Amino acid sequence: MTDLQPIWLLDIDGVINAAAEMAPRNVWPESEWVGTEARDEHGRLFPLLAARPVLEFIRAVHESDRAEIRWHTTWQEAANNVADAFDLPHFPVQPAAEWPPTPDLEVWWKLPATRRVVAEGRPVIWTDDDTSFHVSRPARAKLAGRTPMLVISPNVRAGLSKRHLRRIESFLKQHSKVPAAV
Repeated sequence: MTDLQPIWLLDIDGVINAAAEMAPRNVWPESEWVGTEARDEHGRLFPLLAARPVLEFIRAVHESDRAEIRWHTTWQEAANNVADAFDLPHFPVQPAAEWPPTPDLEVWWKLPATRRVVAEGRPVIWTDDDTSFHVSRPARAKLAGRTPMLVISPNVRAGLSKRHLRRIESFLKQHSKVPAAV
């Protein structure tokens, strides 16, 4: 266990929001899914589909202060519209000078921001469906060599699964200064 509270970099689409037209029943039972909508920064309405156990887990981690949750998403400040739609707390957006990305950007815009978080020396959980596409295994290992780190890249159409939540829970038990709620 560390004296430093972990930081959870939390993406929305493909992590909380399953990018699927129908609830993926192979991940969570159909009765566990909730659909809603949220507006992006341009006022466009987007459909959202999330599993209640995922939302409850995120809420419980926040309420128990087991990790500092930061949005790390293309939704940016509109992420709190998603939070409102799912009755989640408002989290700060991880600063990323690289957003919005430009055509000449050589690395994925989320990676430099994640490196800055790692440099804080606190344990890091990074949940993003795109990490497996944009961050090589050696690059992930290099990040994890600097601080305890858990990287989870769920299936974009399913979002976080029971197995993912168990891995996050295990990481938090090891690295959070606050014990799990009984």
